[in-house]
Amino acid sequence: MNRPQIFVLVFICLTGYLTKSVAQIRKEQTELIDRYLSVQQQSIGFNGTVMIAGNDSIVYRRSIGKASLELDVRFSPDPVFRIASITKQFTAMLVVLAAEEGKLALGDQLRKYYPQLGQSDWGNITVRQLLIHTSGLPHNEGIADYWQKISFLPLSDQQATDEVFKLKLLSVPGAKTQYSSPGYFILASILEKIYHQSYGDILREKITAPLRMDHTGVCTATAIINGMVSPYHQLADRLITAPHRDYALMKGSGNLYSTASDLLKWNMALNGSGHFNKTVTDQIFAIQNAQQVNGRNESYGYGWFLRRSSSRERDFNFTGGGTYGCSAISGYYPNANISVVILSNVSTLPVGEMQSGIESIVFGDRFDIPVVRNAVKLEPLQLYKLQGTYTADNGHQLAIFLRGDQLYAKMGQNPFFELYASDSTVFFGKKVPVQVEFEKDSNDTIKGLTASFKGQLVHFVKNK
Repeated sequence: MNRPQIFVLVFICLTGYLTKSVAQIRKEQTELIDRYLSVQQQSIGFNGTVMIAGNDSIVYRRSIGKASLELDVRFSPDPVFRIASITKQFTAMLVVLAAEEGKLALGDQLRKYYPQLGQSDWGNITVRQLLIHTSGLPHNEGIADYWQKISFLPLSDQQATDEVFKLKLLSVPGAKTQYSSPGYFILASILEKIYHQSYGDILREKITAPLRMDHTGVCTATAIINGMVSPYHQLADRLITAPHRDYALMKGSGNLYSTASDLLKWNMALNGSGHFNKTVTDQIFAIQNAQQVNGRNESYGYGWFLRRSSSRERDFNFTGGGTYGCSAISGYYPNANISVVILSNVSTLPVGEMQSGIESIVFGDRFDIPVVRNAVKLEPLQLYKLQGTYTADNGHQLAIFLRGDQLYAKMGQNPFFELYASDSTVFFGKKVPVQVEFEKDSNDTIKGLTASFKGQLVHFVKNK
């Protein structure tokens, strides 16, 4: 055997060992994940299920917290959760399958299915643009009075469609990227037109029944779903019953429920099991949009975010979801054959940060368990003085503001988050792993702050 052959053999053996060791998860890693989840329950109020599979078998599963706080009921072995935007994975697959069957083409324009759109920009929107969020359609907030009124209403399908078609395009179709759930509502409606079936029936026939995903389906406002957990919403530092949101306008974009084990079946079916034609899965996981989608740095396929890493083992295909009573993320490491699902019945939890922490543990990185920090109560006047806009050297701006007696921070277009005091000038985030230390001058006036985030320090000066 010559030297190059020996090198190849050693590489193959080493790669196989690494994949096996990661996929199996050692006892000390399991214990570290247990500790991490316990800390996350204390610090951010995590309440839900984590499941990890390696080499197509479950290597870790744990539920922590309660399925019903009112009834003091713990989670069942495989609880049912709302999965919000993870729904988009399924809609995208159904669309690509329909294209494979010749039922539609990804280049079809909307006027083919909605002749009333005529020659308008709306009519020029293609199926593919809807899939990758370049249609020009806004997100839900583009619907007038969406959060104040429309999101509560049990609209008929025609009424929901009319609301979507009232939207004003933010750009010419194909010109810019704008994350849009209404775009996936239209995709689901097109599927119903071409198959002459409901979205739920199409999903069952094409995906959930063949894969025996027996606990995955369509949510409605009135259906009683066996095993479904009660929904909660985290408001500042307390839990409340999740506000109502009707599913009428969430068809195809956020109206599904599932379990962690069903989502593992789904991940496995998409990644090498052979259930779906390779030409289909290759399209799903090819980079279709390299621009930022929904503010994320990862590229976008069809319904999936695609993180491509310098270490191929860390390539990660995933989708996150969030709505009232739901924080979720489901993803797959195709080159390590590892699947991770995190589902919670509490909204606004940073499950993406949790996935990142679990990834570090699973892949054997150095990982320090977060410290549970207790907040102290400050006088309203102390908090009032901290308010303002702060600017960093790179031009980024951080807004600090009060709502009631709770201090919040907001960076650019990112969602705002709560800040809690550990003393009079040092604050920390629970949902966002940040520490903020305010600076005073000799007159006790706030002049700036230093923010620490993931090991990076950024100094901000308070605007006058």
